[in-house]
Amino acid sequence: MQNRTQIWKWVATGVCLAVAIVVLATVSGYGAAAVFDIWSQIKEPRAFAAGEPEALMTGRVAISLFAFQVVTVASVFLANARRRRVAGTPFLNFDMPPGGIKTLALSVVVLMALAMLFASFVFVFNPDALQHDLQPFAEMMKSRTWWLILLAAGIGAPLAEECLFRGLLFGALRPSPLGFTGAAVVTAVTWALLHANYSPYGVAAITLIGLYLAWLRERTGSLLTPIVCHGAYNSLIILLMAFSAAGSFD
Repeated sequence: MQNRTQIWKWVATGVCLAVAIVVLATVSGYGAAAVFDIWSQIKEPRAFAAGEPEALMTGRVAISLFAFQVVTVASVFLANARRRRVAGTPFLNFDMPPGGIKTLALSVVVLMALAMLFASFVFVFNPDALQHDLQPFAEMMKSRTWWLILLAAGIGAPLAEECLFRGLLFGALRPSPLGFTGAAVVTAVTWALLHANYSPYGVAAITLIGLYLAWLRERTGSLLTPIVCHGAYNSLIILLMAFSAAGSFD
């Protein structure tokens, strides 16, 4: 009974921490954007150099994302340190998975194949949905500061989001009666809610990817695997859009 009570205590703590971190990180992101607006004078009526407004807007988005990600990572690591001191079992584990590089590479290949199949399905049945989800990023790829989005999406987002969802939240829910299935579903759905501005197809894709990343977390016992997969997936999309945008000007 005592053990069960302790488990639910950690579940409640983990969920509350996850919600608090998302709120704090979101506020930090908006705050960083506001500071950037003042610094860059982007909203002031002044003459802009060619391409400057687009570069500043892309930089604004990147700075907001960086702030969200830094606050998220710092908060999760603080929560992880406390969990280690109190319970002796941390939420986070970045060990190399069994099989090493081969496991990481295979995991990435499988994710890319599944993502391509789903994207092909969406393209056939609703190509407008695919365009809707990619258009904001495609526009930013035309600016000279597009590489900031690559850093935010390819490095910052995988580290922050995997630490929060497949790390802290999954780690809190996994020992509960919800088990692996419940923890995987909850973390995938809550992660998808961060992308609620996507089309229904986009939200469904994020949810499915979240389930796959949770399975990798469970199967390999390490956050390194979902982080690498998440980073490779985001980076590939950004680079494809960047090269496509560059080609459109040739």
